[in-house]
Amino acid sequence: MRRHSVLAIMVACVCFVAHTEAYISGGFSSTGVLRSSAAADMCARLPLQQSRRSPTSLMMSSPPPSDDRRGPKKKKTDVIEMDGVVTESLPNAMFRVTLDANEVNILAHISGKIRKNYIKILPGDKVTIEMSPYDLTKGRITFRYK
Repeated sequence: MRRHSVLAIMVACVCFVAHTEAYISGGFSSTGVLRSSAAADMCARLPLQQSRRSPTSLMMSSPPPSDDRRGPKKKKTDVIEMDGVVTESLPNAMFRVTLDANEVNILAHISGKIRKNYIKILPGDKVTIEMSPYDLTKGRITFRYK
């Protein structure tokens, strides 16, 4: 190792120890002597070492935010929830569903949670559907009864 890099490492260690002791003891060393600001000045003049990791790898290494920081999931308030029976299976995870309340046929697609958990929906299954008040002919299947 080069001499000046060894010296820089030693000075950085001394600065770290000086700051740690000053923080713990409230500005005094373990012997009770007030530290001079010379060590702090020397530490302030040292160049900061940049991280060798790329910003992308630093971002990827941080843990994902947990659910407790995001808060509870909000249920959509402007939807109409109804029960129905699947009458026909169509391509692209679309289904024709007959509602129990008024015997109307609507076109429904699978919600993301059902798709993610590979829940199979067959004709004849009883399901819960969310519909938008703006278009009552289309809906989203959110639950399959057993």
